[in-house]
Amino acid sequence: MFKRFFYRVFSQRRDSGENDGKPPSVSTSTSSLRNNSKIHALAVTFIIFLFIGLIKLVTFQLHFFDPFNNGVKDYEVTDIIYARLRDTTRVKREARIVLIHVDKPDRASLANLLDRINAQSPRAIGLDILFAGQRDAVGDSLLSRRLQEIPNVVLAGNLAQYQDSLKGIPNMKLSEPAFSDYGVNAYTNFLAGTDRTVRLFSPTITTLNGKENKAFAVALAEQYDASAGNRLLQRKKKVERINYFGDYRSFIRLNAASLQDAPEEALAVCKDRIVMIGFVANNDPGAPIEDRYFTPLNPVYTGRSIPDMYGMVIHANILTMILNGNYIYELPKWIVTIMVWLFGYINVLIIRRIYLGLPDIFHGVTRILQIVELTIFFFFIALIFYYLRILIDFSNGFLALMLAYDILMIYESFLKKRIPIIKTLTHEKDPTN
Repeated sequence: MFKRFFYRVFSQRRDSGENDGKPPSVSTSTSSLRNNSKIHALAVTFIIFLFIGLIKLVTFQLHFFDPFNNGVKDYEVTDIIYARLRDTTRVKREARIVLIHVDKPDRASLANLLDRINAQSPRAIGLDILFAGQRDAVGDSLLSRRLQEIPNVVLAGNLAQYQDSLKGIPNMKLSEPAFSDYGVNAYTNFLAGTDRTVRLFSPTITTLNGKENKAFAVALAEQYDASAGNRLLQRKKKVERINYFGDYRSFIRLNAASLQDAPEEALAVCKDRIVMIGFVANNDPGAPIEDRYFTPLNPVYTGRSIPDMYGMVIHANILTMILNGNYIYELPKWIVTIMVWLFGYINVLIIRRIYLGLPDIFHGVTRILQIVELTIFFFFIALIFYYLRILIDFSNGFLALMLAYDILMIYESFLKKRIPIIKTLTHEKDPTN
């Protein structure tokens, strides 16, 4: 029984007038039919990827497809790894970073807080606050004086919008010179807006004025461990994918209001650590959504509606990745393209042979094959990412597999019968006749 099943599926020795599964007489050589079958499979594969390209070109360019675009662009297979396959009951702890939440502090109070933190000898202090404009003279003077006394402080900057006409970013907005002159200035921008998921960051960006600017987390990493920062920069990648460590619970988090009058022992946690000061409330339902972004750790990995992570926590995740050296590696696009095309071609070849060999049960067998393959390859790619930190963008391969059945049916029932050059290639009997 099984011998006959596989014979019918994979044998191309079909007589033009028979359809009962028995070995028929051959009017054309077996090798010729096999070659023709490969040509047909290659033609179907080409049509599939041409269709995928056209769909992406059309839907991602037209505004009325925005609801569809947002759902497709804002989803990756790896999101399920972060959102579902990670053990969220076991919170990992990053002991080198302390996050201090400040809620619109006055500059005099912030100067006092910096004084107390600096007394604990932290390895680096990051201020995720842009001090724009002058306020009261006393507070400005106190804060400026404290910054002059701290040798390892990093101040937040904000890159200007990319200018299409200039083909670049004009400059980076800094705090007032009374503050920015006394620290390392680094940008806090992400490669996403609040309506997109933050998966990437740029270690450095050179503005049109010729100045190379570093990302906030990169500047802090260099202050804490210069070798870790150098390892990142030696990768020479314009864009890095963020290997998320955890949410705000994975970092030591304090509240500035409770530290103002706290004993020195309460601030001892800052010793020899990286202290980041900025807005980082908890994620309670009533917490502000200001400076919150979507990330792959969002438990709702499709159709997201509520941003899940504050910007400073994202910086802490990037910083942890740099210090640990746990980078995500992506296969070159040309290798992925070859893999995807080969995957699509092999599947078309198999599905077409099922179509020719088992016309009565072709639909059911093909659908089962698609489901099994999608499941196996999905988890295979997910496990490679989870354990080896190797990202394979196989979305086009999955899409090709899902389209293979329908495109093949269109090809066999319509295109092959009406395009002369294709008709000359085949001596096979159409199973639908």
